[in-house]
Amino acid sequence: MNAEPAPASMTTPDLAHQPMPQLSVARVFAFSIGMIGDRIFRDSPAFLLLLFMTDYLGIEPALAGAAIFIPKTIIIFVDPLVGTLSDRLDTRWGRRRPLMFAGSLLASISLLLLFRVPPLGSQGALAAYMSLMILIGFSGYSLFSVPYLTMASEIAPTPEERRRIMSWRIGFMAIGLSVGGFAGASVQAFGGGLRGYAIMSFVYAGLCLVTTMSTVIGTAGLRTAPIERGVTSLIAQARMIAGNGDYLRLLAVTFTQKIAEGIGYGSFAYFCIYVVHQPLSSIGLVILASMAGQVLTQPLWLAASRKWSPLRLYAAGVLGWCLNLVLWLGMKGLPTFWLIPLGLQAGVALGGFQMVTLALLSNLLAADSQRTGFNQEGVYSGLWLAAEKLAFALGALIVGGFLSVFGFVKSTSGSQAVQSAEALFGIGFVYVGVNIAINIGSIVAMAAYFRGQVRREPR
Repeated sequence: MNAEPAPASMTTPDLAHQPMPQLSVARVFAFSIGMIGDRIFRDSPAFLLLLFMTDYLGIEPALAGAAIFIPKTIIIFVDPLVGTLSDRLDTRWGRRRPLMFAGSLLASISLLLLFRVPPLGSQGALAAYMSLMILIGFSGYSLFSVPYLTMASEIAPTPEERRRIMSWRIGFMAIGLSVGGFAGASVQAFGGGLRGYAIMSFVYAGLCLVTTMSTVIGTAGLRTAPIERGVTSLIAQARMIAGNGDYLRLLAVTFTQKIAEGIGYGSFAYFCIYVVHQPLSSIGLVILASMAGQVLTQPLWLAASRKWSPLRLYAAGVLGWCLNLVLWLGMKGLPTFWLIPLGLQAGVALGGFQMVTLALLSNLLAADSQRTGFNQEGVYSGLWLAAEKLAFALGALIVGGFLSVFGFVKSTSGSQAVQSAEALFGIGFVYVGVNIAINIGSIVAMAAYFRGQVRREPR
């Protein structure tokens, strides 16, 4: 019996199967700079949206949290679809770049409109407007971020080249995170109030558009590694993901940890302003110090990874982060300068547990491609990013719920309303107590991940 002929893509000699050259510095720069806009869009709203809605639009905290949670729940279905579409797409501009182009435009425009709210009157109308802008904006963010995350594994043929690209991306990610962290300071610099938010949104939307579009334009013509596309139907994709127990267990780890991170993003501005009486501009200072701590200590974490197990490394990072949350309780009334070492310590901890999670994800995706021979990273990346968005949304919902339960007083002037002792306790409890509890839960989830791997090993 004759064997079936191999697919044409496996037998036809073409340029795609020739060795891929190393990317030039200009190409790596163009690809990596998009991380600035990616982080600006993700983090600026995460830090300020809830505070903007309760202290400037006069929306009840629980309603504000729901206004963020509902559209992001819808987005979790968008990310996997975008991943699938980017795997299937076949155009003269490539598979990923057309989606990234559309996403860059959509996300940038929506960022501009998020903080330029028309006078709609009622709380319900204002909350509905914000939900719509969040839905549009994060749909655009999905169109850009999902194929962008996947492209890295396609344009570099070797692990060494991927590590080179990743180091550039981490550098630009640190810049984007720092810029996003200074959004609150920018509002104050532009005069504060609704006008300050409007000017800030114009500047940040421009930065988002320029940097993400630079990646879209700068990656034109890049060759990609020749990996066959995998499963196509949504049912087949669901079965594929459901059958990958390691991926699901690791997804549970990052989902748990990202809920805690979402709580931190949503409550940090309240904690600074109302509990420890630090200025809103201090957020940017803390983020900048944190990025420095994360980057500078990466060699130390890498050295530790050669001696410690990934579980031990992850637990050390998370526990260091929990210690940072407790230390924040002692910052009341201290000079803002003291926030710098606190930010550095946070970055050290963050660099440890994030390195472990991302390394494990990269290993899982590489193993899946080697095992199946198919390029299915888009599907996995789409679900991964969808889970991250949902976790962040849950964090905002939890913060809004706690603020309402403890009697937080909303405002429309942007000035600090007088809060009761119960409201101040609620802010501190959710930022420190709830945050620590969920972070500890992520260590339990990581232990379950490795127990699952042990059970799979042959005896």
